[in-house]
Amino acid sequence: MAGIVFDRVTKAFGDSLAVREFSLEVVDGEFLVLVGPSGCGKSTTLRMLAGLDEITSGTISIGGREVNSVAAKDRDIAMVFQTYALYPHMSVFDNMAFGLKLRGVPRSDIQQRVQQAAALLGIEELLRRKPGQLSGGQRQRVALGRAIVREPAAFLLDEPLSNLDAKLRVQTRAEISRLHQRLGTTFVYVTHDQVEAMTMATRIAVMNEGVLQQVGSPQELYDRPTNVFVAGFIGSPAMNVFEGTVRREGERLVVAGDGLEVEVPPERADSFAPLEGRALTFGMRPEHIHDPAYVPAGIVPALLDADVDITELMGNETFLHLQRGSTALLARVDPRTGARAGSRTSVVMDLTHLRAFDAATGLAVPLEVPATV
Repeated sequence: MAGIVFDRVTKAFGDSLAVREFSLEVVDGEFLVLVGPSGCGKSTTLRMLAGLDEITSGTISIGGREVNSVAAKDRDIAMVFQTYALYPHMSVFDNMAFGLKLRGVPRSDIQQRVQQAAALLGIEELLRRKPGQLSGGQRQRVALGRAIVREPAAFLLDEPLSNLDAKLRVQTRAEISRLHQRLGTTFVYVTHDQVEAMTMATRIAVMNEGVLQQVGSPQELYDRPTNVFVAGFIGSPAMNVFEGTVRREGERLVVAGDGLEVEVPPERADSFAPLEGRALTFGMRPEHIHDPAYVPAGIVPALLDADVDITELMGNETFLHLQRGSTALLARVDPRTGARAGSRTSVVMDLTHLRAFDAATGLAVPLEVPATV
């Protein structure tokens, strides 16, 4: 078993708290991604798990064993860093075998493990080369191979793709996902790139300012963010957010922001009525704002006029940068749209997917229809 448990783990550097009361259970064999902006505490959390940074308070357990006082070399984990940390004077084979030699593993076992790992990663023909003769992607695979040959209980990966170009990042991302599926070992992966998190993770743990914000599957975080930070961080492009309130105008119920006003359709009135007069932050993802000529079936529509600032044709879709008063919105619409920069256009917002957050706390506010007694 290689389940990992963080129990109220805190890390302080002097008077500064880098990680605060972090509690999380990583299930044996899962691919957990720690994600958040630079300085949020994700790498510090990984380093405490690896035994490279001391814990200020709390406990960490690996496979049911508390490891607070266990040396890094005795934690049965393997770490892959952003920098590949390969010995330039050694061959690929020797780089991969070095840790095993230090541990006194028999030569025949070393040969077998290195060959198996090289075959798994497709680098058999590179074993006699030096790191300086390799591309960035090849070096990253060697670093992964060095971790694999140890046959650890868990793999810890800290921003391993940051030094690769965009195309190679996509390729290596897929290779790491396949590697996890083949090995069935626990992976804990740190990144600031939410696209990496969404595409690779079994579960995502979002951090900000040293505090764990939300843990869940990629789809759960995307569909049901627990607060404004998660809503804005997860998703590319990011969710539209704007301040506003729900108010009644005669028989109409409207969602009103600064320069923006949309009428709530009757079928959603029971959801929005309890929020009347409350200071809120609203969120809507760009793909839920449509060109009126290409509205999908089954939505709850609300019409809005806005000025088109910029259009970005992406081939299979077009991004419309819209402005209504001081509120900026991004719409992800059908590429056949007739909207043009500098013009005024109408768009349809799907209120089924409108999210509401308390303006003071940033926490999500439920918009479900109240159950009848």
